[in-house]
Parts: sequence; structure tokens; C-alpha cells
Amino acid sequence: MHALEYDPVHDELCVNSPLNNAILTFRGGAKGEEPPVRVIQGPHTQIQSTGYDGNDKMAMDPANGEIYIPVATSQGPGKGVILVFDREGNGDVAPKRILGGPDTGFQFPTPKGQGFPHMAIDPVRNLLVVSSRGSLLIFDRTASGNAKPKAVIEGPKTNLAGGGSIRISPKGYIVAGCQPRGAVCAYGIGDTGDVAPHWKIPVQQITGLGLAGQLTLDPIHKEVIVPNGARNVIMTFAWPEIF
Repeated sequence: MHALEYDPVHDELCVNSPLNNAILTFRGGAKGEEPPVRVIQGPHTQIQSTGYDGNDKMAMDPANGEIYIPVATSQGPGKGVILVFDREGNGDVAPKRILGGPDTGFQFPTPKGQGFPHMAIDPVRNLLVVSSRGSLLIFDRTASGNAKPKAVIEGPKTNLAGGGSIRISPKGYIVAGCQPRGAVCAYGIGDTGDVAPHWKIPVQQITGLGLAGQLTLDPIHKEVIVPNGARNVIMTFAWPEIF
């Protein structure tokens, strides 16, 4: 799996299990060989991976009690959807919403293993942001079906790179990986089109190591935490401007 979420409202850990096509929820204080308190799994969930890629991403919205997971469909590459579940769901439960279709702009999964998208939810502004191969797709949080994005951030000025991890700061900045390779950029939640980032940290130029993994934010200390999974390194940068 390439995603793990902590729910500070309910003190729980949530992680997807790609090989089991499941979503697992644990106590926040879980340790050792402790079973999950809830498991979302079964044919009614519609959670399924593919022969060329696994459903390895997920996101959580603790404020509204929802879990988001992108999955493949039987229609093949580029026909993925995002399933939304109630956080209290347990067993073989159906998703409460499904977002997907040609108007969404989703380009996952791919037969070349470029993976499923990262997502971030802004409960304050009621928005869902999906990172899609060099674009940031911004939807109403409750969008379902073949809904069009409210806004799309994409183009050469954005310097967006691939479909890396994203977070949304309390001040309304979307933090995402960008060019030059290994950098981290901040875009306004109200931005649209081919816009330059408001702020940038050239992580690889500064440290020799770039973003490789799921970044996260520390609002209390006004810092961004940038992992490099290839070298097992975690880098922390002060970034008061986005908080």
C-alpha cells in the first residue's frame, strides 16, 4: 500500500490492503498483531485491483466521516472510479457514492503501471482534489457519477509532475510534487488553468534527495514533511506561508 491515514477525530488508523481488496481500520493505539476494528471487503464494495496495477491509494475525511479509494473497473485502462465509503462501514457494504466517467478527466489505471491517483479532501471548502498525471482536478466534495471538475490546474506553467501525493493546508493551498524533479509546490485552492505555483521548495536542489512517497503537513508547527522512500529519509521544512 502507498497510503495511510490517521483520523484524529476518532483516534483511528485507516489503510487499504490492495492484495485483499479491502480497507482496514485500526485503533489509533494499535500495536503488535492486533486485528482491525472494521474491514470493508466483499463484492458489494466494488473494490478491485487489476492485473497490471493495485488499488494502492486511499484518503480519509475525518470531518465528514468518509473514506475514498480509487479502483479499476472492468472497462479497462483509463476507466477508473473513486469509491466513497462511510467510515463506520463494516463488511461487504456498498459505497455511498461513486465518482467516475469520461467527463471527470480521470486517466487511471494505466497498463504501464503509472498507478492510481492521490486524493485530498478540503472539508472547510467542501472540495475534493485528485492528482491525475500532471493535473489537479478539483471537484465538489459530494460529486458523484460522471461529474465534471469545478476547476483543473494543468499546463507547463504549473510545473506539476506526474500524479504524486497531495495535501491541502488550512489556509487553502494544495501542496503537491512538482518540477524540477523532487520539488514541492503550493497552488491556491481557487486556482484554475495553467497557473504558476504560489510557493515552491526545491527539495532535491537543497538536499540532493527529492520527494518520493506520501508527503504530509504539520499545521501546528507550520511544517511540510517530505519523505524519500528510496533512501528511507524524512525531511522537514518550515513553510509558514501556506499555513
